[in-house]
Amino acid sequence: MFDSLKIALQYITPKHLLTRLVGTLAAARAGAVTTTLIKLFIKQYKVDMSEALDSDPESYSSFNAFFTRQLKADARSICQDEKQLALPVDGAVSQLGNIEH
Repeated sequence: MFDSLKIALQYITPKHLLTRLVGTLAAARAGAVTTTLIKLFIKQYKVDMSEALDSDPESYSSFNAFFTRQLKADARSICQDEKQLALPVDGAVSQLGNIEH
C-alpha cells in the first residue's frame, strides 16, 4: 500500500520540483536532524558501515556526503568477467529486462 502511494505521488508531482526538493534535502546540513536521518537510513536499509573508510554516521554533514562516502580498499571487489554486469552501488535492482548490444 505504501509503495503504491509513493509511486502515485511521483506521477502527480512535477518532476523538476521533485528533483529540486530531493537535491535540496540531500545537500542540507541540518546538524542533528541530518545525523538522525542518516542513522535511520542506515538502520532501515541495513547499510554495512564497516565497509566505510569512516564508519561514524555523525561524521557525514549531509546525505550527499553519506551517499558518496569512501569505502575501504578491500571492502568490495569488482567482477572481472566481461559477461557480467558490475553495479558498484548500495542498492537493489527493482526492475529487470533484457540488455541487448
